[in-house]
Amino acid sequence: MARRKQPVRVAEPDPNQMSMPGVQPVSLGERLQFQAGLPMQPRRGQKPLDIGFWDPMRNQLELF
Repeated sequence: MARRKQPVRVAEPDPNQMSMPGVQPVSLGERLQFQAGLPMQPRRGQKPLDIGFWDPMRNQLELF
């Protein structure tokens, strides 16, 4: 039988923590919007392209 993932639990506000008047905590929607605005990053390291024009072993002066 497959195991189910545990549901995400949002931490409840700490009653001992005070905040400044007029300042609201960052909402989940604002956090997600910030993450969506970040540039995409590859999940793995990329291999260098070492063929064709970008081959470091090739003499590039032959092209000119």
